[in-house]
Amino acid sequence: MDRHEEAVMQLLTANGETFVAPKYEVADGWQCPAFVALRPARRQVYVVEVSASGYPLALVNRLNERVEKWYAPLLSQLHGLGITQPDWEIACLVFVRSDQIDWLKERVKDLSGVHVLGLEQASSPWVWDDAVWTSEMRFDAGGIPQRGGKAVGLTH
Repeated sequence: MDRHEEAVMQLLTANGETFVAPKYEVADGWQCPAFVALRPARRQVYVVEVSASGYPLALVNRLNERVEKWYAPLLSQLHGLGITQPDWEIACLVFVRSDQIDWLKERVKDLSGVHVLGLEQASSPWVWDDAVWTSEMRFDAGGIPQRGGKAVGLTH
């Protein structure tokens, strides 16, 4: 796990109710996203990807295949293990460099359920608003709440 993934893991788990599995093998190891995050209190599953690349083309390809390669097999695995129920929601959290957000969003065919956030803000806990550390934190809210009331980061 690199430092960027460690920073994202800190953000994901800061609320005290999100559990993460790094490099979880989806579909018998054919796909290993950075994390699978479970938030039982909200009945949510997130496939999480992290990239500090200046040209994350491989990430775009994975995002464009997320339903077939991640969502369907992952939900089947989690249901089979008794971890989730059929009514749980699934979405994708993507953390990339801020200068790559627009580039990435232009290339993903369908952004529904894909939330793109700035890696720099995820890596800066000293500027996170107190809400990040509570169960009120929403990963799909359009950004990472920052001190002073401003959410930084973009989403679909």
